Parts: sequence; C-alpha cells; structure tokens
Amino acid sequence: MPDPAAQQEPSAKPDPESASDTAAASSGALDDAAPEPIQPESPEEDDIARAASEAPSRPHLTAVPEPEADRDEPEPEPEPAPLPDDIFVPERPKRELLTLEKPEPPTRPPGTGRDEMMPRVEDTGDLDIAGSPRAALREAGLDVPKMHQLVRRGESAIWAFGVRASQALAWWLEIRQSAERTGWMPVLLGAPEEWRDGGEAIVHEGDDELARAAGIDAAALLHDKAAEAGEPARGVPILPRRGDTDFATPQRDGLVGLVETDAGWKIPGLFPWAGSTNWELYGAEHAAILGRWHRQWEAELVAMTYDVLELYVPAPPSAEEAMKVAGEAYAYCPDLLDSGVPTLEDLAEHMIKSRAWYFRWT
Repeated sequence: MPDPAAQQEPSAKPDPESASDTAAASSGALDDAAPEPIQPESPEEDDIARAASEAPSRPHLTAVPEPEADRDEPEPEPEPAPLPDDIFVPERPKRELLTLEKPEPPTRPPGTGRDEMMPRVEDTGDLDIAGSPRAALREAGLDVPKMHQLVRRGESAIWAFGVRASQALAWWLEIRQSAERTGWMPVLLGAPEEWRDGGEAIVHEGDDELARAAGIDAAALLHDKAAEAGEPARGVPILPRRGDTDFATPQRDGLVGLVETDAGWKIPGLFPWAGSTNWELYGAEHAAILGRWHRQWEAELVAMTYDVLELYVPAPPSAEEAMKVAGEAYAYCPDLLDSGVPTLEDLAEHMIKSRAWYFRWT
C-alpha cells in the first residue's frame, strides 16, 4: 500500500543552471501468504493472488530561463503531487460470519500477469495431487485452490492453501459445513513461515495421542491443573462486555488447513501440538479437553498456530455456569490472566458473551 509518508517533498526552487529536477515515485505490494517453498502447479491456481498498487510518478520538471527583469522575484514552490484516489485498503473480516448460515462463496483470486502469459488449462481432477482433498471438496460444490501437504504423521496429513485475511473465515465455514459429506475438517494455521520444515516448531513427535486421550478424564485433569495454577486474581470485571465473533488468527493472510477426521477437536491429538508444552499439555490432553467442551457447548476448533488455539462456541455457557467455565479455562491456560484479562470475573464475562474463545500459552 503506498505510504503517504513516503512521498518525497517537492524539490526546492529550480536552479536555472541545471537541466532538470526529478521526483521519486513510491510503490507498495502485498506479498503472497503462501509458503515460500510451495509453488503453484497450474496457471490458474496460485494460492494467493498478488495485489499491488503504485502511486503515479511526479511530472518531469524542467527549469525554463526567466526574463532578466523577472529574475529578482522568487519563483513559487510547485504544488505537491496529489495522492492517488485508489489506494488499496485490505478488507477487514466481517464480524458475524460464524452464524452457521451459508455465506457467499469465496471468490477466486484474479489471474496474475504470469497467468495471462501462459496457456489456459481446464481445471480437472487430473491436476489434483494424489491424496489431496480437492476431489472430495469439488464433489461437494467447493472449488478450492490447489493445495499442498504440509505435515504428515502416520496415516494423517495436513493439506493447506493460502488465503487473504478477508476470506479466511468464509473458507473455514464453507469447508466446515461440508465436512459431514467430504470427511475433511478445516483449521486456520496462521502464517506460512511458522509451518516450514514440516511444522517442526509446531508439531512434536509422539505416539498415538488420540488413543491416550481416550483414557484421560478431562474433568479430573482440569481440576489438577487448576490446583497447579494456584488461586487466580479475583475482583469486579473491568473489561467491556463483548458479544462479538472476532478471531485473532484471520486478521492477517495465512493458511487454511484440512485434516481428514470426523471431529475438529481431534486435530491437536492427531498432530501432537507443541504450543503448550511449557504447561505440560500435549496432544492427548488437548483432545480430551476440547472434546469435553465440544460435547458441552459445541465448541469447534477454528485455529491452531504456533502458540494459539481459537475455538468457535455457537452455544456459549449460561450466566450460572460462567465462573465454573472460567475456572476451567484458567486451569487450561493460566497465561490468560497474565496477558490482558485481569480477573477471573473478566474471563467469565468474556466466555459467556463471546463465541470466540482465545487461548495463548507464552
């Protein structure tokens, strides 16, 4: 996006002896969000189209000699070049996307200059990578971009494609609403650079975490973790009440991941998530706790990044359950009360008023 602050000031009074003065132009470009090692395999299926805008160059100024009689008068400063009217401003994600009503299908990005120079190829199943979810999604009426395999653990894999921030939640909801037909669950993965080298910084080595999760009593685990966390800060809520559905992860361009499973809460167990190992929670523990919250309040996993999990909760707890739920959330992620939520009462207000639950382990 052109930066108005970057426009250079007009040149000083022209020197009659000089030939000309020129002004610099500035330009900005919004980079692709797809991972650097991932290259699109067909001309029509770039993960993210490039969007760029350039500020027009200033006119070439040439000093013209003045008559001798007028040379004593100061020459007026040239007017600054006006800012362009069509500066690109990224669209902010819409607020109430996750009402479980069918949104407008995401639009395909426009062709890039490279596409225009290459012959057009019809998008058929022959272009799909073996094992990719595209064929199943296409049969369900979803025309998703070409995707690539990010991570594989045993028989499970994470496939992903890049999206703009303004389309991330719409893609998540479209794929989630078709999951019962396709067998593929979506999860927003955040910045592509976090998933380089097979996600080594995000996914740790582990055995069958889901099998271990089946033997975990989530309520007892949360009770033990609450005792370990200690007494939380208490007081009168001071944060404003919120009832929105804003998520942090899709505020920037990133990746939409797809995992072949019948429940999103299983994903941190299928790929043992390492974002909370400092709190001694691993894939099995996350699967057990998220599965409990899914059964109680229909909680759905929306995002899993380097150190953040975000849940969509279409049926939030009642006011009578508020403090109990806040206690479980604090036991699950004590860092919440160290990173912007001052008291347990504030956390309770948030969890019964907002459909977006955010957890970050620092």
